[in-house]
Amino acid sequence: MGVRGSCDQRKDHMHPHLSREAIILDVETTRYGRTYAGRTVKITHVEKDSSTGGAVGYMVRMEDGGGDELPFEPEEIHIVEAWD
Repeated sequence: MGVRGSCDQRKDHMHPHLSREAIILDVETTRYGRTYAGRTVKITHVEKDSSTGGAVGYMVRMEDGGGDELPFEPEEIHIVEAWD
């Protein structure tokens, strides 16, 4: 049996949160204060932990105009699920 490529198959797959809708939580952030609290955003990029594949950061685009992409930490946003 030979070893082919990387054992971690996750790195080649799209992260499940990518292109999902999210809501900025009402938390005080060091970068933005509460400026974006409650706003709806679209996740455009997911920064992943190289060892676990888990999300460690998100780039999001504001849905209500402007189109700016901004970075947020996972604890600063709520990923909208189908049952929300």
